[in-house]
Amino acid sequence: MPITGEDFEKLVAPFFKKLFQDMGFLVIQVRKQTAGTQNGFDISVLFLDENELEREFFIECKYYASAKLEWSEIFSKQVQLDSSNYDATAFIALSPLKNLSNIDHNIQAKQTKAFKFPVDFWTPDKDVEKMFALDKKLYQKIYDEPCLLVLDEEKELQRLKVLVNLLISKKDLLRHANLIKIPDATSPINGDEEMVTSLDIKLNAICKSDDQYRIIYHKARADYKVYLESLVDVHSELRTNILNWEENMRLKASRLTHNFKMDDSYTPQKFFSDFFNEAEKEILTFYGENELKGDKEKLLCGIVFELAAQCPLDWRKNGTD
Repeated sequence: MPITGEDFEKLVAPFFKKLFQDMGFLVIQVRKQTAGTQNGFDISVLFLDENELEREFFIECKYYASAKLEWSEIFSKQVQLDSSNYDATAFIALSPLKNLSNIDHNIQAKQTKAFKFPVDFWTPDKDVEKMFALDKKLYQKIYDEPCLLVLDEEKELQRLKVLVNLLISKKDLLRHANLIKIPDATSPINGDEEMVTSLDIKLNAICKSDDQYRIIYHKARADYKVYLESLVDVHSELRTNILNWEENMRLKASRLTHNFKMDDSYTPQKFFSDFFNEAEKEILTFYGENELKGDKEKLLCGIVFELAAQCPLDWRKNGTD
């Protein structure tokens, strides 16, 4: 016998409490919003993450059996949540039967950054059926048929936990969307030996073999590379902006390196210093245009030494030590 939308909300509230507990989180509270309240969600899950920080996910439930589920309807819920007094860690649109229609990905991406909380759609095309298959009785009520899925429950819980932790990571980055914070890399970059050698050879022109700055320069590049990699899934827009700026600097490095090698009076040390000064002017413009803050010097050094490792930037005369 089919259930109603209100039935669906009542059924999934205890399901999410158990689900988060089974994923290893300490659940503080699962709350169903009072009928008629317009805060952009039906259920909230308050829990402690793996670092024992309090997080709250807000879930909008849509149990549509026949009607289309328009993205605009879900988007209005996001706006309501953003306008409320809640500090949302993430917003999830939960729809077991219907995928979203007519998604405007450009508006969604832009507004997610403005909302300061990530948004995810747990719909049929995102394998939401597998999640409900963790509870066979609930599955039968939702889909009005027995669950025939053969499921590795531990693997499914791990998949869902990855999604939850990814949303938490996105929230932390959105909280500081315009802040660049480059941590110290804790391990070497795999398959990077050729680049390290290339940079080391060029450093011979400006540093002695025992110069402590050689280690500092290599570390600046490694920190930058690891930071860029960390942005892949959680802040692709910032990563793209940085890579675009790096490409612009690559063109400038090629041009200025060519000019340097045509001037016999221009020493490697002076070109090294002048290029840093030029790059510093460019990074100030880059930060201003993108309203960024934080770790200018680390980003500057990382990109300069990455350009040197990749070869467009070369302060050696005629490519020799």
